[in-house]
Amino acid sequence: MSSKTQEVRRTSENVVRGVTPRRRTQSSSNPEARLEEDPPHIPPQPEIPPPSTTETSIWTQQAEVVESAYSHIADIQVPHIHHRLEDEQQVHFAYSPDTIASDLLTADLASTRWLDLLAYDAAQADKTFSLAPTRCCSPVLAEQIPDNPVIPDALLQPEASRVIETNGSVVEQHSWQLSHDILLQSNEVSLFRAFVEHAASWLDLCDSQKHFSTYATRLALRNVGLMKAILALASRHTLGIGRDPNTDVSVPIQYYYETLHYVQEALHYATYTCSEELLATSIIISTYEMLDDANSNWQRHLKGVFWIQRSQDVNGQSGGLRQAVWWAWLRQDLWAAFREKRACFSFWRPVKAVSELTQDELANRAIYLLSQAVNFFAHSESASMTTSQKSQAGETILEALEQWRACLGPAFRPLPTTEPWRSEFKPIWIHPPHYAVAVQAYHFATILVTLQLPTAGFQSYLQTQRILSEAVSAICGIAMELKDEGCQILCAQCLFGAGLCTQDVKSRETIVALIEDCESRTGWPMSTLITDLSVEWAKLT
Repeated sequence: MSSKTQEVRRTSENVVRGVTPRRRTQSSSNPEARLEEDPPHIPPQPEIPPPSTTETSIWTQQAEVVESAYSHIADIQVPHIHHRLEDEQQVHFAYSPDTIASDLLTADLASTRWLDLLAYDAAQADKTFSLAPTRCCSPVLAEQIPDNPVIPDALLQPEASRVIETNGSVVEQHSWQLSHDILLQSNEVSLFRAFVEHAASWLDLCDSQKHFSTYATRLALRNVGLMKAILALASRHTLGIGRDPNTDVSVPIQYYYETLHYVQEALHYATYTCSEELLATSIIISTYEMLDDANSNWQRHLKGVFWIQRSQDVNGQSGGLRQAVWWAWLRQDLWAAFREKRACFSFWRPVKAVSELTQDELANRAIYLLSQAVNFFAHSESASMTTSQKSQAGETILEALEQWRACLGPAFRPLPTTEPWRSEFKPIWIHPPHYAVAVQAYHFATILVTLQLPTAGFQSYLQTQRILSEAVSAICGIAMELKDEGCQILCAQCLFGAGLCTQDVKSRETIVALIEDCESRTGWPMSTLITDLSVEWAKLT
């Protein structure tokens, strides 16, 4: 192997292992920027310019080749597929071209296309951003980087791995994983803890084992890319709620950029493209972009996360962290699909009948049924769907919803609570909290289907109004008692659905106040929900 080739591989390995140059930091005692001690020398790499109208990045060129190769897929007509579980009917709509194409992507190509989407949009938003490694890296690992790092020859090989023994068990450690825990600086420890105690609760919703706060965080201690993604989300959340007034506004985006740089280098390893670390990184980055939706292309990037999951055959019954990632992604995608009036990307269907589910699994099934209602809501506005087809499809989903409701155990029943004075809605307390938000999702799905069902005669109209009124009362009543931070995002989304079929002024004011309560509890910006509801209400005046 030539010395030049060794240097290039050695440089890439340094980035993957977290051996990155240190950046300028702010000292609390000295406002002047200071430069920390010089890091180990890393040979410079050629800069990859940000994409423009005349010059496209290497990643974009690869994506265009794939897009061209699969362009014919958009013309494929896939028939409607109806699938019946043993005691639960489910409607399944035609696949989208994006869904079909994802099935043809390898793990390597899927992750590359996802990275290209993020890198291209980042370059368009910030002309100083380049996907080539930069000298603007956060001080993660700053204290444990040796002055003269020695990289074993085995790590220079593309698929290098080590077999090590830990507490009597033999495990394989890949070259993109660290052999020791990351040592964080004090401010990064605070951010890491903020993720575990706050941001992770959004991702762990309806997950009894809390994989993001208990397992993904352990993976992050040995993986720089996942750690940077966690710090990006935590710092963005902390900045949004004003918890730390000394936080620099550029810190979140800097961690975000560093995550992309890491992923670029780590994707040289086939084992990384199939790893739990990549899956967790992708959904945490997606959550960061959802939080920063006004300044990102979050909804478009969800498609890239879907590609990665499809390439690894990840679904709602994969088990472990992979399953947790899928459900976290579905909650994001169903909301994006609802706002964009499109079907969800996923076409996975549960294998278990609803009667076979545990109570915790029933909570997740409510989310799945909500995604099916979103699909119906999108397809029902299509001119190709006849009134008869719309009625049949809608009734099938409503039947599945009622079968779900019939399987609920005592834990889903409301507990006693005091009634506030002169409230528009009666408070409903259901514990544990994720059962409560599952019931809200059930009613949100009922609203979406009922709004699109054709009515025939006055009696049908009255029945529709009764169903909608009961759903609105349930969603708002539960929201009045639902204080758990991890439930607030989905709760606010269900409140938005309730607001779509609310006409009196006092009820609308109560819904707005409840959405504001969700924002205050979690720090997640929800002003756009209120603004969009006001626009919808204005259409009815």
